[in-house]
Amino acid sequence: MKNLSKTLLLAAIIIISVNVLRADDFTDAITKAKKNLKSALNTFDEKTLLKSRGEFERILQLKKSEWIVNYYIAYIDYSIASASMSDASNKDKVKKYTESGFANVEKSILVRDDFADSYVLRYALCFNRWVYEPDKMNDIVAQSDEAKNKASQLEPDNPRLSLMEGISVFYTPEMFGGGVKLAVPLLEKSLELFGKRVEKETYYPDWGKDMAYGFLVMAYLKRDDDGDKKKAGELYDKAVSEFPDSSLLKEFVKKEMDKMK
Repeated sequence: MKNLSKTLLLAAIIIISVNVLRADDFTDAITKAKKNLKSALNTFDEKTLLKSRGEFERILQLKKSEWIVNYYIAYIDYSIASASMSDASNKDKVKKYTESGFANVEKSILVRDDFADSYVLRYALCFNRWVYEPDKMNDIVAQSDEAKNKASQLEPDNPRLSLMEGISVFYTPEMFGGGVKLAVPLLEKSLELFGKRVEKETYYPDWGKDMAYGFLVMAYLKRDDDGDKKKAGELYDKAVSEFPDSSLLKEFVKKEMDKMK
């Protein structure tokens, strides 16, 4: 009996040790993958993003917290689709990665349905549908509203939610209830919330602040009220100082700024 008890105790210790090691392996792996993803996003290069995607796919083999791993895979899908929009001939690619993004974020939500950022990402993915199926307006609007409302219920002060609302309004014509005048306060709110934000886990998503800076700069310039150009210039300098490697700021936003001068 004593030998049996010792055997069971030893087996329990081994199982606990393996689980601890697996948890440590997971944390190390996803922290490294998240860092590499940030570098990939700064380039916005499809091959680099796909390499990052493969890194997260390998982490799935650890069978630990797959929901957050699938979230990141969905986010990379969204990023590739978004990067492809600059070329009108890339509709098929936009559709491919947007649909893949939807599938992967659904995998995440099935396991963890109370994570607001998953619904923010689903909301963001809905925007891409306008590129390849604009004839399904009612369905896109309904899907967008459902995702936005769920995210708001779970975490109304999520800065990425305000960011995506601001971007949506920025691109929506005034005749349909959008425009830069309505986008500015949403983007300002997003930046304010990013300033207060502390993620609960180091490997949770923290993207979006450079986007909030960039779209607010463009919104100020497009609104063009008294003092807006000065605000835009000062904000851009601050943004580049905080995010010196952001291709979104240094290429896309700078190009738009040059057009509006």
